[in-house]
Amino acid sequence: MSDPTIFNIFPTTIYSNEVENHDVNKKLFFDLYPKYDYEENERSVTVSEGQVDPLIHLEPTMYPVFGEIVRHIKTYVLDILQFKDMFNYAITKSWISRARDKSNIPYHIHSTSHVSFVYYLHIPPKSHCTIFLNRENMNSLFLGSNSENNLDDLNMLKEFNNLNCKTFFVEPKEGTLLIFPSNLSHGTKYVDKNFKGERLALVGDVNLILKEEYLLHSMGLIDEKFWTKYE
Repeated sequence: MSDPTIFNIFPTTIYSNEVENHDVNKKLFFDLYPKYDYEENERSVTVSEGQVDPLIHLEPTMYPVFGEIVRHIKTYVLDILQFKDMFNYAITKSWISRARDKSNIPYHIHSTSHVSFVYYLHIPPKSHCTIFLNRENMNSLFLGSNSENNLDDLNMLKEFNNLNCKTFFVEPKEGTLLIFPSNLSHGTKYVDKNFKGERLALVGDVNLILKEEYLLHSMGLIDEKFWTKYE
């Protein structure tokens, strides 16, 4: 038998990089932290969207931080995904994500944006990793064949890899920025069941807005200033 030709198609792309001036960014964030982590949330082991003010990006002191994040997002969109330079980038929401001890944030998507990011501001060793879930795993030949929760003696795969896995774990370092499609399901999981501490991240959503010279383009989101709003 001759060697086959293999086509690995339709990948999902997650961007990871280190943010410059992290120590400065971290101080700017912690100066605002008391304002955005409400007292009633102190009882919660996890805090995320819906529990805190999602408008950190409007804070003038944070403009340099979000400017750096957007530069990375432009690299992701233009250089890696190879989109044309047709867009402005609108941060629509940004909030604190906190996980304490061995708590987990369940799988979810960000349904009102195009691109999402997680900037890890405080990561103690062996705290929490980010998990991405492949809900449409086309290489799962039948239901349950690629389950990573099966007992070893029931596991059907010789090894888990990027072709057959349903989940992908990223164990970030402090100062890491992750960028990914907003409709990609993700959550968090503790690394060490004995971990005691707190992981903090700045999370946000971004929409790609067509520049005015591309208003006649049939696809894409046009600027809010051209909308008519009704109550």
